[in-house]
Amino acid sequence: MMSPMTSIEDLIGYAREQGAAGYDIDEVRLCACAGCGGRVFGLRGDLARRAARRDCRGCAGTHVIAAGAGHFPDDEVTLLGCDCGSDDFNLAVGFALGERRDTVRALAVTSRCVECGRLGFWDDWLVPDAGTALLDLA
Repeated sequence: MMSPMTSIEDLIGYAREQGAAGYDIDEVRLCACAGCGGRVFGLRGDLARRAARRDCRGCAGTHVIAAGAGHFPDDEVTLLGCDCGSDDFNLAVGFALGERRDTVRALAVTSRCVECGRLGFWDDWLVPDAGTALLDLA
C-alpha cells in the first residue's frame, strides 16, 4: 500500500505505475457495477486460481473480474481489507496488451479504500490467449 490519495481517478495512474506480471499497462478500466452503476465494492479472490470477484456495495451484485476462474465459494477466498479496517474499495483493472494491441497479455487488480484513500495492489497474472473483449470484463 502507498500513501492516501483523494480521488478514484488516482487509481488510473497507480495501476499504470504497478504494471501487470512484468509488463507495462496499456489500458486501465475503473470498475463500475453493471446493475446499478455503483463504484464501491468488496473484493474477494483466490490467489492460487488467479481469480477475483467484486461485490457491489450498492446492489449486492457480483462480478468475476475478467471472467477469472468462474464461481468460487466464499469460504475458499480471501477478502481484501484495508489497514484502516474498511473493506469498501474503488477498483481498477490494468491491462497489458500484446504487441499488435489485439490481445491481453496480463492484468492487474488495484484498489482505493473509500474510507482513508489508500491505494493498494491486489494481484496480477498472465492471461493466455485472451482477446481485447476482456477489457470490458473489468
